[in-house]
Amino acid sequence: MLQTLISEHGLDDHAARSVWELTSVFYTRNLKTEMVFCVPFTEYRDDDVIERREAKKKDIAYTIRYPEWKPMDEEWTIRQTGVYHRLNTRTKQSLYIIFNPTPGSKLHKSLVLSPNDYSGESRRSLVWVHQKLFATYMPAWRYYIASLERRFLPIANTAAATYINEELRIGHGHLSSLISIEKDFLQIPTIVAAAADVITALRTLMSDLQAEQGTQQLQNMQRQCETYSRTAAHLQQRVQVTAQLLADTLLFRDQVLANEQNGNMLQLNRSAVFLTTLTLLYLPASFLTSFFGMNFFAMDQTDNKIVGTSMIWIFVVSAILLTVATFIMYNWLSSHDTFFRTMAPKKWMTADLNLRKLTRRFTGSKMDGDRQTGV
Repeated sequence: MLQTLISEHGLDDHAARSVWELTSVFYTRNLKTEMVFCVPFTEYRDDDVIERREAKKKDIAYTIRYPEWKPMDEEWTIRQTGVYHRLNTRTKQSLYIIFNPTPGSKLHKSLVLSPNDYSGESRRSLVWVHQKLFATYMPAWRYYIASLERRFLPIANTAAATYINEELRIGHGHLSSLISIEKDFLQIPTIVAAAADVITALRTLMSDLQAEQGTQQLQNMQRQCETYSRTAAHLQQRVQVTAQLLADTLLFRDQVLANEQNGNMLQLNRSAVFLTTLTLLYLPASFLTSFFGMNFFAMDQTDNKIVGTSMIWIFVVSAILLTVATFIMYNWLSSHDTFFRTMAPKKWMTADLNLRKLTRRFTGSKMDGDRQTGV
């Protein structure tokens, strides 16, 4: 159908290339690719001299991006519209080919379903469709920026009123939200700047054609683009500062928790030292109690004396041999780390991590091959 339109209206190679370039930006995206790309304002002129009039025809093509609210999903999305315009400067006739992102778009309803809205004086403007395009979609930037700001302000106010020595009301999830909001703000100046460049080119075209109808409206739209860009840049900087503040707060909070844990460890160490001191204090008495409680000694009831057996040397020799054997075994085990690694506590991985590790094991060679071939 598109090729039929090109053939029926006698579009040359340059014009046909512009039309096909507009169609190249409309495709199903599995990833958010080319989210800020816009086909720049492209202009071709037919410089054939007919009856001493030059530039009989002008071909214009471009795309713009804009936010649009999706009521079914209750979210904003960035969409785009492409415009091809062939203008005959002699007859003041125009051919428009408009590429809408969805059936029944706002621009389609304005131009086709409500043609009376642009009748009379408005239609005398050579760029009335372009004016209608920007008037339909550009105001949405204000509401889109406001929606992002409403998401940002509660987090910013909470982050500013948070103290690291108290329980935090925000966490790493809010930091991820701030990064997402910052990314959305970051793309706005680039997209709006592309629309502003198109408006500047349209104003230059109007000046070349010496057509003043609609110039003031284009100028007002350009000022709106500059306002949206400045607002988005300002909010993006605020989000960046807040994200840095939140990241520092979380870091300091982690340090506070680490200091508290270190304090607890120091307290436990003091307790261990105290218990060790008590053990050393009572050890001699415990040893004497155990020693004299053995059967090597007995109380002579006649003389009221403690009588010791001559076999006590068995205890002394056994104690010395056991002590020497213990130190020899410890030194031998210390020289072999395998035993201590075996006795160390195991760090078990989760089932999900084991599954991913097993998957990489069986698919690692294939992934390496894909990297080498650039897939």
